Amino acid sequence: MPVKIKQVKSYLSSPGFFFKVSVVLSALALVSALGLDYLSFKHNETAYLPWAGFSNHPSSSPVAKKTEKKVLTDDQKKPVTLETSDLQTGAETSSQKHLPYVAIIIDDMGQDLGFMQELINLQVPLTVAILPDARQAMETAELAANHQIDVLIHLPLEAFNGQAIGAGADGLITTTMSQEEIWARLEKSYERLPVARGLNNHMGSKGTANQYLMEIIIEFLKQKNLFFVDSKTSAQSIAYDLALKKQVPAASRQVFLDADEDRNKIKDRLFELFTWAKKNGQAIGIGHPFEDTLRILKTYLPEAKNFGVQLATCSRLIAWQEEARKTKSEGQTNGAFSQ
Repeated sequence: MPVKIKQVKSYLSSPGFFFKVSVVLSALALVSALGLDYLSFKHNETAYLPWAGFSNHPSSSPVAKKTEKKVLTDDQKKPVTLETSDLQTGAETSSQKHLPYVAIIIDDMGQDLGFMQELINLQVPLTVAILPDARQAMETAELAANHQIDVLIHLPLEAFNGQAIGAGADGLITTTMSQEEIWARLEKSYERLPVARGLNNHMGSKGTANQYLMEIIIEFLKQKNLFFVDSKTSAQSIAYDLALKKQVPAASRQVFLDADEDRNKIKDRLFELFTWAKKNGQAIGIGHPFEDTLRILKTYLPEAKNFGVQLATCSRLIAWQEEARKTKSEGQTNGAFSQ
């Protein structure tokens, strides 16, 4: 027995013993670390090694996997689970120069500079339609233009129900006015908002359906080199088609974001707008200066590209439309000559 103890003591005191032990312990620590990191990867937690490259399982692909994005709203401070599988598309392909454009117009602006500042703070491309006779119309326009936000003249036009309330009542243009009266009101509106890039209608279900009135407005836009956005307050509107016929750049609204009495549907309308854009290459949505609308815009607009679209001002979207029409027209002409 004393001999064995002596042999053990001799082995423990040998020069290479502690080196061998340290090597074994280091190896065990490395294996444990690798195992824990791989388990983190498998549970979609933070991993420090590129395990995805060693896995052939379909769930490791960010395209094949159905993802959920959790976003904190600014006012409620609680997570909102957002299903992205129905909205998200892949990255741009070589044949696609850009993601589908979405332009969002905030109508009825010019009453509250604080709301304008909130839109600026989003730091995304936007367009504001300002009522020319609103009490802070000129200040709102200047603030927007200084931050690369498009300005539209939000022109009050006659409605079928005769409604004319709020800031739009003072500058209302009706179908019974003379050409001189209409032109004078257009000039006044433009003088108050000289930074405007275009014009859209406030109300106007009757006005946009009237050939006489729209002929005058479209001619004014042509002389001032402004574009037109048909807010589509009536299915009977002829404004968009007339503008294109007169060679005035134009677009029309696809989705009203907050027209429902149930403001909880604003998010649904925004996603409807994204879907429309992905089907058609572009889409325009109109919202209003409501706190509920602002909350939804704050939550989702900064992540628009995650849903397969990119935000644009109205002028950018219309410029793209005009280029697409030109290209299509040239293609048809070349095809006719080749026959």
